[in-house]
Amino acid sequence: MVFHPIYSVEINNKEIKKIFVSKKYNKKVSCNICKKDKIKWIDDKRFRCKNCFKFGSLTTGTFLEKSKLGLKIWYELIWCFAIGHPANKASKLIKLNTKACWQTYQKIRKALVIHSFSNKIQITGTVELDESYYGGLFKNLRKEKKWEYRYQNKAKRGRGAKYRKQPVFGIYKRNGSVYLELITNCTKKELQEVIKRKINKKSEVFTDDFRGYNGLIGLGYVHDTVDHGMEIYVDGRIHINGMEGFWGLSKTNMHTYKGIKKKNWILYLKEMEFRYNQRKLNFDKQVLKIIQILISYNKEQFRSYST
Repeated sequence: MVFHPIYSVEINNKEIKKIFVSKKYNKKVSCNICKKDKIKWIDDKRFRCKNCFKFGSLTTGTFLEKSKLGLKIWYELIWCFAIGHPANKASKLIKLNTKACWQTYQKIRKALVIHSFSNKIQITGTVELDESYYGGLFKNLRKEKKWEYRYQNKAKRGRGAKYRKQPVFGIYKRNGSVYLELITNCTKKELQEVIKRKINKKSEVFTDDFRGYNGLIGLGYVHDTVDHGMEIYVDGRIHINGMEGFWGLSKTNMHTYKGIKKKNWILYLKEMEFRYNQRKLNFDKQVLKIIQILISYNKEQFRSYST
């Protein structure tokens, strides 16, 4: 099958390479060994140093390392990812192997995970907190699986669905970005460990009346709640509608993947987080942002975050 460019028809290979180079190096490409900037390009990725005569690569130490795909194909696939094409559709559009497209998408998602977790700056201002559960509906399960959950008394809704769904904790800064973390259980200890790590003290924090948020005032936060049990969802400025809106949007978008393995949940959640946080950028800037993330981090960092 011959590769068919769609999004790079108005940009040549030299310009695409210049984009990748500019996102990894500040000004000039330098040798990985002697750090001199006198190099000669061999192809779109590899170069040779004129000083020490060692070979180097633009993709060394990045998620593009050891990839057999050229930069032009990477550029096309990043565009497909940014626009929201599934890997199967991307393979048909640019006429590339489906497996190669899916593997590239997974590398992009892994880089987004690192990009999110590596941000150590604490959130300040007005913040909404909430937890949700991701997974298929009970009515869509196979008959034998339904009976198994009923027998084990695990056919529950709401927070009782933690036995068969993945709990996720979300932090949303009003009119800003969202941050997600997978959690094993919605215990007070687990939730407040994330809150203390990610939110600056003295910030204004809004939650529902779940007991896991009790004690936030004692930790130094300005804490107010809305009682969803009493069907109170807005009390002046006090509400968590921003976080609730994100849950609905992300779950709708994730339905398109038609089933996600448990080990891959973090990849797709961080994709939803990235898309929401970059929603004000046009597709051109989103593509450049993804290229910068791919070229700035490596797979070893992902292993350290995923263990």
